[in-house]
Amino acid sequence: MKLLIIEDEPALRQSMVSFFAAQYRVTEAGTLAEANQAVAASPDTIILDLTLPDGDGLTCLQDWRPHLTAKVLVLTANDQEQAELAGLQLADDFVVKPVSLAVLAARLNKFWPDAPVRLGDVTVNLMSGRVTKVGVPVALAATEWRLLKYLVQHRGQLVSREQLIAGLWDAREAYVADNTLTVTIKRLREKLETKPTAPQLIRTIRGVGYFLNDQT
Repeated sequence: MKLLIIEDEPALRQSMVSFFAAQYRVTEAGTLAEANQAVAASPDTIILDLTLPDGDGLTCLQDWRPHLTAKVLVLTANDQEQAELAGLQLADDFVVKPVSLAVLAARLNKFWPDAPVRLGDVTVNLMSGRVTKVGVPVALAATEWRLLKYLVQHRGQLVSREQLIAGLWDAREAYVADNTLTVTIKRLREKLETKPTAPQLIRTIRGVGYFLNDQT
């Protein structure tokens, strides 16, 4: 699991990096300029300070949201109700400094429960990235894992092709072929479905999109 820590205070940032290194692959950023580059690497979780030397974190989060699959925890010294309400509209959690690292870790762990998601013969662990089918490990390419993770996070919900493309690929890329999604869906089905030609897990709604059937 990849964690991006965006915090301009060096001492606090380094404390968090050291603390979370045992559980996550940690990337750090002290400015929004650095954060913009780090977000392109598709972290799973983001700790976001709102007051940064080159801009407002919440404004930047609003720009990222259309193509962001990460869970976001806002960490700020601003304890005003208005700031918290604005933060919770875009982020998954809002924490006011000071806070202990143990409490912060507990909040992050709620984003990615250790309990695996069982989908018929397929088991997916969002924390470890481990996928099995009938107990046998399934090796997925990076894009296949990102697609499966997005579908698991939205299981039982209908998602459009546009949503999947925006969630899987950086919207700042010059061009993303729509066929890439079709190919990735096909490869996932070949690895996970009992009958890939008659898929029951990753279902297609023609002209609309896909949904992950969590009732298989």
